[in-house]
Amino acid sequence: MLNSIKISLKDTLIYGLGNIAVKIVGLILIPLFTNPKYFSIDEFGVMGVLEISALVLTAFLASALPQSLTRWFWDKEHTSNQRGIFFMTLMVQLVISIIFCIVLIPLSGTISDLIFSKPVPANLITLVILASAIQAVNNIINTLMRLQSRSLLYTIANLFKLISVLLMTLWFILSRKMGLEGIYLAQAIGNSLFVLALLGYTVKNSRVYFDRSVLMSMNAYGFPLLMANISAALLAVIDRFTLNSLALLKSVALYTLAFKITSVLKLVIGDSIKLAIGPMMFKWMDKPDNKRFYSKVLLYSSYVMMFAIVGISMFSYEIIKVIASSKQYWEAVTIIPILSLSVFFANMKDITVYGLHIVKKTRIIGLIIILTTLLSLGLNILFIPMWDITGAALATLIAQIVYWLACYYFSQKAFFVPYETRKIAILFIVGAGLSFLSLKLNGMNLLPRLTLKTIGLISFPFILYFAGFYEKIEIESIKGFIKKWSNLSKLKDNLKSLKNVREEV
Repeated sequence: MLNSIKISLKDTLIYGLGNIAVKIVGLILIPLFTNPKYFSIDEFGVMGVLEISALVLTAFLASALPQSLTRWFWDKEHTSNQRGIFFMTLMVQLVISIIFCIVLIPLSGTISDLIFSKPVPANLITLVILASAIQAVNNIINTLMRLQSRSLLYTIANLFKLISVLLMTLWFILSRKMGLEGIYLAQAIGNSLFVLALLGYTVKNSRVYFDRSVLMSMNAYGFPLLMANISAALLAVIDRFTLNSLALLKSVALYTLAFKITSVLKLVIGDSIKLAIGPMMFKWMDKPDNKRFYSKVLLYSSYVMMFAIVGISMFSYEIIKVIASSKQYWEAVTIIPILSLSVFFANMKDITVYGLHIVKKTRIIGLIIILTTLLSLGLNILFIPMWDITGAALATLIAQIVYWLACYYFSQKAFFVPYETRKIAILFIVGAGLSFLSLKLNGMNLLPRLTLKTIGLISFPFILYFAGFYEKIEIESIKGFIKKWSNLSKLKDNLKSLKNVREEV
């Protein structure tokens, strides 16, 4: 198990570097997007609605094929035909993407009228559809790289796309004055370049194959997940859709900025962990010590996530003042601790739900997400008229808590894992207390404010120690880790030790 944890850590670090780059680029663009010279606050709100629309559309397009590919790739009956399974999945996704484009692009104007109360060019909707269709194909190729533990290739390929999109976005906006259309044209081109750059890798890992019975089995497995993916996408964006309907575009803009900042947690921490351990969770499903492995994955990922949540919440006021080009956006800081804590429960859900995947009870997952999405919609409709963006953030937090609790309950019934819930409760109480404390410090002068916030962040692991969070073996491991990596003269050897880690199968 230790070897697998080391492999997961290594891959998480590599994926994390790529995801950090994604957020750095995102932060680079925020001053441009919030600059009144290029975009009004209403246009930034439109951008937020388009982003979430693309997320929902991609969930439709994907048809749960990445999850089905992951499950069948490691199925013992198909391990000798992994290239064929990949080829069939990729071709099905390509056909679905083409059909969606043929059907939806002629309806771009109608879709624009349905979503926005103000006129938005149909060409903009067309570009969002194209970018989403190609992204769905990208997701299949990304899934293969994850399944093969090609974390370095994955990171390099996605960095290539990221830099391409960044440069084209800057050119289209600054030189061509294309506004919002330039953003989504750059995304469509960047997604296409990604497919072309990995064409050789894709062909090398493909074998012409089609088996109707296998495809039907994958569809039977994937259909409940399709509904789950769509509902999950709606759950992630329903707050901004509801704000768009019940409040001003300015509220959507403020919420979007806060969401972009807290999404650093999901992308850099949560998604990096999920990318690294996802295939590992299925590899371990038949091993004797698998449940202890799953338990430690949840605990350690929750620890890292909560430490990051405290950091983001503590310094969110300073971050917004640096990256936002207009003071109109500063009030977004008030909802960052709430949105950050919702990411904590979303991360736990992503881990605990693997129990239902392992026993192939995906219908339960779909039902949970649909009910949670309806709950989120109801809470948003109830809270937003009363508390505006704070109401939307509270609705998101409550929905994510319920989502995790439901996944935890049904996963434990189907595939019991002895999770360390007492420690997770301690993590949440300490982290939430420090996160909300940061809001009380924002009225202070800069130097004492930064000093107290830094002390608050550093105190997090020590408060956990006095709360009885750590086991003796964990304390010894932490001491060994610090001793090993603090010796800079052996940094090269330590990095090689990560590279040479191999799992014993």
